Parts: sequence; structure tokens; C-alpha cells
Amino acid sequence: MTEIDLPSIAPTIDVRQQVRWAWRTVWRGKYFVLACMALVMVPSVLFFQQLTPRYTAEAKIMIEAPETNDVLSDRAVMVGRQRLSETVVQTEADLIASTMLARRAVAKLQLERDPEFNAKLRAPKPLDVFLRSLNPLSWIPASWTARQDEPQALSPGARDDIELARVVGAFSSRLTVRPQRRSFIISVQFTSEDREKAALIVNTVSELYVLDRLEASFDEARRVTGWLGERLESLQREVVAAESAVEEFRAVNGLRRKNERQATVGDQQLSELNSRLVIARSDLAQRQARLGQVRSLLRTRGSVDTASDVLQSPLIQRLREQEAAKSREMSEALKTYGERHPRMVGFRADLDDLRSKIAAEIEKISASIANDVEVAAAGVRSLEKELDTLRRQTNVAGEAEVRLRELERQADATKGLYEAFLSRFKREAEQERMQRANARIVSPASIPVGASFPPTRSALAVLLLLSALGGVALVFLIDRLDNAIRSADEAEEITGMPTLAMIPLQRGGVERPVDEVLQRPRSALADSVRSLRTALHLSEDGQENRIILVTSSVPKEGKTFVSLCLALLFSKSDDRVLLIDGDVHRPRLHTALGLDGERGLTQVLANEATFDDVVQRGVGGSLDFLPAGRYANVAEIIQAPQIEALINALSERYTRIVIDSPPVLAVADARLLARFADRVIYLVRWNSTARDAVRNGVKLLRAAGVNLYGSVLSQVNQRKHARYGYGDYGQYYGRYREYYGE
Repeated sequence: MTEIDLPSIAPTIDVRQQVRWAWRTVWRGKYFVLACMALVMVPSVLFFQQLTPRYTAEAKIMIEAPETNDVLSDRAVMVGRQRLSETVVQTEADLIASTMLARRAVAKLQLERDPEFNAKLRAPKPLDVFLRSLNPLSWIPASWTARQDEPQALSPGARDDIELARVVGAFSSRLTVRPQRRSFIISVQFTSEDREKAALIVNTVSELYVLDRLEASFDEARRVTGWLGERLESLQREVVAAESAVEEFRAVNGLRRKNERQATVGDQQLSELNSRLVIARSDLAQRQARLGQVRSLLRTRGSVDTASDVLQSPLIQRLREQEAAKSREMSEALKTYGERHPRMVGFRADLDDLRSKIAAEIEKISASIANDVEVAAAGVRSLEKELDTLRRQTNVAGEAEVRLRELERQADATKGLYEAFLSRFKREAEQERMQRANARIVSPASIPVGASFPPTRSALAVLLLLSALGGVALVFLIDRLDNAIRSADEAEEITGMPTLAMIPLQRGGVERPVDEVLQRPRSALADSVRSLRTALHLSEDGQENRIILVTSSVPKEGKTFVSLCLALLFSKSDDRVLLIDGDVHRPRLHTALGLDGERGLTQVLANEATFDDVVQRGVGGSLDFLPAGRYANVAEIIQAPQIEALINALSERYTRIVIDSPPVLAVADARLLARFADRVIYLVRWNSTARDAVRNGVKLLRAAGVNLYGSVLSQVNQRKHARYGYGDYGQYYGRYREYYGE
């Protein structure tokens, strides 16, 4: 066999019991839940029927990033290049919901003449008038709160502006603009009493927004173009001034142009002087070399004739030729004539004269060469001096060239900026004619099919659910706050005693309980009393069980009824049974039996009569009955010695004594009487007696040393008890009620 883990099954059973308990609790309060639902639903349905339906139209607008191809780093370009983000989309959504667009839409559609937006044109509804009349502030006259100078302080234009502001406020309160998450789509919704008007207003607002974006782009382009035009004029003047300054400085300093190849005047002069100086120095070197050669030949007495200047002299060449001719003639004459011949002497004299002329010419050439050397040296010194002067002038010109280059750079920068602005100006002028908005309508609003307000079905469903849940919660709350005992398990838990029986509620059809018990022995009432009697019989285990006391916590719990029924049933099986009405404060047994109750227990305890004088015999057949009697001072009539002596005496004469005692919490007599009883039955009224009352009553009895035997649930509505299912044997009433012959 498979072993069952009992601890694991226990939580499941506990959960089932909790669920079963919850269902029984709800089922018990089902009518209360239905009442709560009715109280909520009926006014809600009436309220929704009074509401005017509203319709919501929706359009969707997509935001796009503005395009730009500009190269300038100004504010417009930075805005054009920015990437779209949730912040940008939210900003555009706020712009759509702004008062500016609302005013434009109101003006275009003339909504100030529409009663839906202008409260002054709207006829008051009866419900609104009624609700306004309930407001205490409406009872105060307007003249008391209005300022006397306010109408005179406002001009007609100001009053019109205030009225328009109210219309715009009513318009804006029905306009909903919401960006969609993780997209650049903006949802525009408008709610109106007219479905066509709702769609028209949404489309109008969307178109006005797109038009506003387009106009803003045009205005931005115009502002940029205008600013560029003004800046271009200023830059043009700066470019002209910069270039004029460059040309003027170049002209003043005689500087060359940047793209010209020819040298300046100073550079040309410097170059010419350098060339001339080189040539002069070369010529001087040649002349000095020639002079040095001639002087060297003269110092060494060499043949000067071999000097180049001498050889190149035409005069010397002719004289040399004449000398050579004279020498030949002299040689020919020498053959004829002697050394001393006059002709020879003449030849020698001519020859010496030619040679002296040649020597003189050589001296002239040598002096000329020396003079040329001096002249060439002077020319070189003059050129060097002039070259130094020109070099100093060239250094000054170099500094001017540096300044010129600076002026040229400034002019080039100004010119480049001017050209960039000119290019931007041309592009802006071209884009101004091709401007477009950075938003477009991707889903225009259509006429809504159904009303968006009031959400009758969903609201009623929610209200129905909430009212049901509220009713269920109230049922549980009432169940928790209800301190009454409704089941045998609860009675056992509170009293700590077993539940002996559940006495059903006495129904109509008979005048006295004697008839109910005696004439209908198969009734539920008779059977429940028999169950109590059987429980008392089964407890006879050698102990005395002759004196039985029935008590309760508070009055009207049915102890008198149970005492009488129990005594009647005991009288059917036992020969001698006595029923004592121990409640001397509020005696009721004699009334239930239809007997005289003027004399009884109080007279016996007061020694005004004997037991045999006041006892009434043969009640219901063989039952003896001792009424409570009437006594002036009943508060002190119940005393322990007298009660003990009386009960001891009666116990010898009767086999069963049933005592109906007063409530425990009402007077102290019950505790005194219970001390002399063999079995004390504690009566609890079903669904009525508070748990604290039962707990305190049982506590008082136990403190008095009373032998509590068990509890009895009285006045139990068996149908409700079985229907609600409290978990005890009473819940199965519907299954075994055919055993009762009612």
C-alpha cells in the first residue's frame, strides 16, 4: 500500500476549507451583494443616460528633421543639423497644443459663436440647474461677491478678450496632443458633441500647425537672407577698403604686385649695380694685371716690347716696321759703306730716333695703363658706395613688403568671407523659393463611428464588478464584525464544551410548544429535543444525572422553551419528572403552559408555603411543574442554604429535575442554582448571541465551580443553516428532512 504523507495533505485540506468558508460566506450574503450592486448600478445607469455623448477624432502628424546643405556654422545651420529626439518631438507637441494655434483654430472656425464652447450661448440643462442649486455657494447673491468697480474698469475690448480666452480655454481642454513612444509621430485628438465637428477641428488644427511650420521656415529664411544682405554690404565695403589700402601702400613704397614677375625699381638698380660692379672689378683686375706686367718688365729690364699693350699699339707697330726697314737699309748700306760713312751715321741716327720714339710710346702706354687702373679703381669704389646706399634702401623696402603682405592677407581673408557670405546669400535666396515644412500629416482625422464618452459599457462593467467586489468585501467585513455564533464548531470553540443539540426555530401552526413536542413527535423540534435527551442519557456513566439546569448568557435565547420541551420528553420515559422555573425575576414558564404562576418557588423559599401547596401536577401528562411565583423582594430570595435544602429534598422525590434558570450575565442566581445541578446545559441562540457574551458567561460559571456539561444552539433556522453550510451536521438538513413528518 502507498503511504500517504498526512502533513502534505493537511495544507491542501486547509485551503479547501478556507475556499469553502469563503464561498459559504459570500453565498450567505448574496442578497446583500445584489443590493449593493443595485444601489450602484441603478443610479449609474440613470446618470449615464443623462450624459451627452461625445466623439473623439484623431489625426497623426510626423515630425521630420529640417534639411540643410550650408557650410557656415551659424545658429540656423546648427538647428538644421540637429538630430530629432524625444525632447524635440515633445516640444512640437506642446506647440500644437499651444494657445496660439488654439486661437487661430477658434478664429478660423468661428467657435466663439458655438454654444458648445461659449457658455453664454448654451441653454442650461435641468440636471445642471439642479446640481448647481445644491451648491451652497450658488445661494450667495452675485452682487455680494462682485466688485462694484469691475464693469467700469474693463473696456469692451478687454471684455471681448476675456470671453475669447474662455472659449480658447474650453477648446484647449478638449484638445489632446500626445507623442507616441519610440517614434516621431504625434497624435492629435479632439472631443466634441458633434462627430463631424470633432473631425473638422482636428484636421484644422493639423493643417494650421503644418502651415505655421511652413511660415516659420519662410520667416527664418527671410531673416537669414536679410541678415546676409546687410552683412554682405558691410563686407563689400571692408573688401574695397582693404584692397585700396594694399594698392596705396604698394604705390607709395614702389612695391611689386604679388603675381608680377618683374623686379621693383630698387631691385633693378641693385641688380644693375651688382653687374656693373662685377664688370668694373673685372676690368680693374685686368688693368692692374697689365700694369703689373709692364712694371715688372720695366723693373727687370726685360723686353717691354713683348707686353700685350705694346704689341697691340698701332703706332708702335708702325715704328717697329720703320725700325725694321731702317735696319735692313742699314744692313745693305753697311755692305757698301763703312761704319763711319755719313750715310751709315744717318741710318744710325734715324734708327735711334725711331727707337726713342718707340720707348717714348711705351712710356705713354705704361702711363695710360696706370691711369686706367686708377680710373677703374675709382669706378669700383663709386659703384661699391652706390651699392651700399641702394642696399640700405632695399632693407627699408623689405620692411614695407612685410607690411604689404600683412595687408594683402587681411584683404584676402575679408574677400574670402565676403565670397562665402555671397555664396550663402545665393543659396538662401534659392531655398526661400523652395521652402517646405518639417512636418506632414500622415493620417488625417476621419469622422468617428462610436462615442468615446461616456464609456457606458465599460464603465457599467467596471461599476458592476466594483459593486460586486464591494458587496463581497462588505459581506466579509460584516461577517468578521458579526460576533454571533452560527455553528456547532464555533460554539465548541468558544465554550470549550461539546454541542449537544441544535434546537430549530419554532414555526407557526400550533399555539403551545407542548403541542409541538407531544402532537408531532416526528417533527424536527421534537427530534432535536430527543437528541438533547439522548445526549444526557448517554452521559450516565455511574454519575448522578438527575438535576439538569438550563441557562444562557442573555435573555430571549430560548432556555425556557428548551427547558419545557426537555422536561416534557423526560416525562414520557421517567415516572417522576419536575420542571422548576428558577427565573424569579422574569418568570415565563407558567405563561407557556397556560397556568397560574402567582405562587411557586419564591413562596417555598420564603417559607410562606410548602412545595406540595404550590406544585402543579399532570402538566402534559405526568410532568410536575413548580412556578417561580411572585415575590416583592426577589433580589434576596435565592440563597444557597435554602436552595440546597430544597433541591436535596426534591431529588429524593423525583428521578429528573429540570431547572430553568435566569441568564448568567443578568443576575447571579444562575451561578448559585448551577452549583447544585448535576448537569448544566448552556444555551446559545443561533446567529444572535455575541461571542463575548457566551465567553464571559461560561467564564463566570466555571469560576463559580459549576459543572458545565455541554452547549445547545437554539432557534436555529435549519433551511438557512443548511443553505449557508457552516460545516456542522446541521448543513445536511436538506438530505435528512424527509425523516421528519412535518
